[in-house]
Amino acid sequence: MSPDDSSKRLIERLKAGDERAFEEFVTEYRERVYRVAWRVVRDDDAAEDVAQEAFIKVFRHVGRFEGRSSLYTWLYRITVNIALNRLKRDKFRNMLPLGDLPRPDRKASSDPARAALSGEIAERIDQAVRTLPDKQRAVFVLKFFEGLTHNQIADIVGCSEGTSKANYFHAIRKLRTKLEDLR
Repeated sequence: MSPDDSSKRLIERLKAGDERAFEEFVTEYRERVYRVAWRVVRDDDAAEDVAQEAFIKVFRHVGRFEGRSSLYTWLYRITVNIALNRLKRDKFRNMLPLGDLPRPDRKASSDPARAALSGEIAERIDQAVRTLPDKQRAVFVLKFFEGLTHNQIADIVGCSEGTSKANYFHAIRKLRTKLEDLR
């Protein structure tokens, strides 16, 4: 079965109310959804709430899913929108730095000086990312950390591909200015 067939079958099962399909869906996307939510809201509890709300929303509204995008893209759009709305509503602007979240992509260093420097750099980068406007931060997170295309990001954030590219360009420019001493 091809990935497209597998995804279509999962969507059919979700639309039919298959709880096992929903468990599979959550298991497949839980970590990625949490990571995106956390990078936007910058708080463990808030990210868990956003992720849970996103999955609940998908479960309740999967019947409305029209298939114009992938299920993955639709889930990310829901997650980012919930996270951005939460930021607006609760003004989560000074949250935990990226360095405080254990990430599987980090490699432990046996050199304490290198680890300390790496932590300082991560903190500086996190502080700079936190200063970006919400939409630029969302686009930057989705592109830089999640590796999505501008087309996917545009679909998730609800803008044109050109607007996604512009937001990413402006985010990079601001980050370069704030972090130029690290070059």
